[in-house]
Amino acid sequence: MPSLKELIVIRVEHEYFDGCNSKYYDFVLTEESKKIMHRRGVVMKEKNDNSISLLAEENNFGFFDDDLLQLEFRVKDNQFLLYTEMGELDMFSQYTLRCKSGINDVEKSLIGMGQKRTAGLFLIEIPLNVNYSKVVVLRFKTKSVKWGYLIMDEGNKKDDLTYHIDANDDSIIFLHPMPIDIPWESGGKGLLITSSRKIPLKARNSQKMTLFEIDKQRPNHKRIIQKNIDPPVVGDVLTKNISKDVIVRLLYV
Repeated sequence: MPSLKELIVIRVEHEYFDGCNSKYYDFVLTEESKKIMHRRGVVMKEKNDNSISLLAEENNFGFFDDDLLQLEFRVKDNQFLLYTEMGELDMFSQYTLRCKSGINDVEKSLIGMGQKRTAGLFLIEIPLNVNYSKVVVLRFKTKSVKWGYLIMDEGNKKDDLTYHIDANDDSIIFLHPMPIDIPWESGGKGLLITSSRKIPLKARNSQKMTLFEIDKQRPNHKRIIQKNIDPPVVGDVLTKNISKDVIVRLLYV
């Protein structure tokens, strides 16, 4: 069986995931690139969850200097755009990522083509030659958003009571609660407590919150209502009357 040499590796890195690794992507060759690879004796293999390799037999030259590799980048996570910073991406337009060797910042490197999008999120173009570096990295940045907790009172809240949230360290500060309409409850009202600053999203976050009840007449007296509350989850609560830069978790009291 002939041995294979690795011509190039294409790897995805995403800040949202631990170790920047994720398995939610597919690379799909265009028909023209399939023909080029067939003529050059090059094959594509999945290397691991976030990488692919292009390989050829040891005695095979591989790509020629004027070859252009094109692949569609397809996403297998329907929440991808909720946690990924993609700037002003228009989902109905075609974009191309013209890759260089090494690290490519996807958000900053996409070029709008002004035409209808293919099945992929964007098209990857890699101009190839014998001196091309082996590794091409597509790096995605995570969005930064405010954390929000929507307090859903079960009808027992007294006018002289309010709420406060503390994180388990001083890295996150929460603002005073603001009244908000609850769109899925006719005439329903809730209290929205948001963080004072935006926080980079992570797939896993060890931060825990505590919800306190406060007597407005005695603001220094706090009573714990809930402990070890998890951070909000991307896509968990979607409502038009809450800003897009806030992700929300419901808290029932």
